[in-house]
Amino acid sequence: MVFSASDPAQTRLAISLEENRTLKGRLEANKNTAHANAIQYHHRMSLIDQQLKDALALSRQAIANVSRTARLEERLLVLKEDCAESRSTVASLKLEIKTLKESHKSEVEDLTERLEREKVGRAADSEPLLVRIHELEEKVKENNKMMKDNSDRLTHLTLMLQPLWRRMLLDAARKKIYEALQKCDWKEVRAEYSPDGQLLRQLQAKDVHLTRRALELIWDGKTFRAAGNDAAHDAPAAEVRLGVTSVGGSNREAFDDIYIFVYGSAAEIEE
Repeated sequence: MVFSASDPAQTRLAISLEENRTLKGRLEANKNTAHANAIQYHHRMSLIDQQLKDALALSRQAIANVSRTARLEERLLVLKEDCAESRSTVASLKLEIKTLKESHKSEVEDLTERLEREKVGRAADSEPLLVRIHELEEKVKENNKMMKDNSDRLTHLTLMLQPLWRRMLLDAARKKIYEALQKCDWKEVRAEYSPDGQLLRQLQAKDVHLTRRALELIWDGKTFRAAGNDAAHDAPAAEVRLGVTSVGGSNREAFDDIYIFVYGSAAEIEE
């Protein structure tokens, strides 16, 4: 809108409009400032509210600490009173113990003297017993030595008889073989069969099962038979078992096989 400068009314209107625009600008600025102040006010109030809450929590904690401190002081006071009472009791007990020691000192000395006399008397009475104990200990030592000597002799005799038991096992095996083949003796077996697979197959046909090595030892076995020739006599299966279980090396399995063949069970050491 264009106003003429020569018209006073228009001039006043223009001035009024300009003032209105200025006032509106100021009002808008004041409104913005008031809004910002309100936001800042609310922020400050929130901070103050939080500070009040923190202060209240600290106050409550301080009150609780004061109450706890008061209770601790009460307990400390009670403990002090108990400690004083205990000290008094200990002092009384010490005095009573001292009195008892003094009153029974003569009795203790008398008992000590009586114990010493009793000790001397028992020592004199126990001397014959000590002599007797020493004699018995010497006899026990002699008996132990005799038992050891007997055990050594038994071990020596056992070692001497082991070759004989092995020789007897081989002879018993030969007997079972020629009986299984329905021969009169071992000589007939040696005359009719050879020590190769022929005899082994013939025995298997008779339901006699021996390994090849076992049959070789029964057929020949010169080393084992010669070792037992000097003391050949009958022996029970238990002694023969001991002779078999003492064999080492590759011949052990063969002798086990022969033992089972003759006695019908394995040659295991009895407990």
